[in-house]
Amino acid sequence: MSATDITSFTQSQNNIFVGSYSGVFTSTNNGSNWSAVNSGLFNRSVTCLASFGNNIFAGTAESGVFLSTNNGADWSLRNDGLMDSSNYALAVCDTILFAGGRSGKIFVTTDKGTNWSLVVGGLPAVYNVNFLAVNGSSIYAGTVGGGLWMRSLSQLVEVSREPAELPRQFTLSQNYPNPFNPSTAINYSLPKAGYVTITVYDAIGSKIATLVNDYKPAGSYSVSFIGKNLASGIYLYRLEAGNYSIVKKLLLVK
Repeated sequence: MSATDITSFTQSQNNIFVGSYSGVFTSTNNGSNWSAVNSGLFNRSVTCLASFGNNIFAGTAESGVFLSTNNGADWSLRNDGLMDSSNYALAVCDTILFAGGRSGKIFVTTDKGTNWSLVVGGLPAVYNVNFLAVNGSSIYAGTVGGGLWMRSLSQLVEVSREPAELPRQFTLSQNYPNPFNPSTAINYSLPKAGYVTITVYDAIGSKIATLVNDYKPAGSYSVSFIGKNLASGIYLYRLEAGNYSIVKKLLLVK
């Protein structure tokens, strides 16, 4: 391996990968031998790596995020919706990928980078995100000059979807997928602005998580619920907006 400035490390199946300012290198024998794997990686200033399954992601300075599904043999750009092309941090929670960059922005994708969304409730814009890590039900962001920040994953992954026209009524959709393990999406619509809460309860009515607790403009939204540390079983989720209230069931199967 010719690179000496190592920026990142990840593992996929039996291969280990390191990122550097000269691209990505891989080893199949625990580092005894290394090979460069940079086909399609037109920006080789790799600042961060992450992986799940056979999906390997490389964040770069100025060119966004690349994906390889064949151990780095080929890379493709995955930047749709990623408004910051300077990517300094990646973190994975099961099949959800987070990316951090400049001005406190954190992005999330649930489809391997095909579409990115800016997460609700970002960090102060004066801080660049230099490090991301998931631990249990929380995500941690290390910043340049702003210290370490922590938030619940269930609060961080809500994204707003722009509808063709404003909804005409309140709706709370059935979560998808259902049954799920460990994450599922809950879609809801608001015909008018107002204060909204979405709360998850267990089968006996004890509160498990608050997914939404904020004033929202009229529109359609999606929020993820992550049950990584919960037992299998039936849970309830409740939407309250003004005088409107509805409860639905979701099923976690591990």
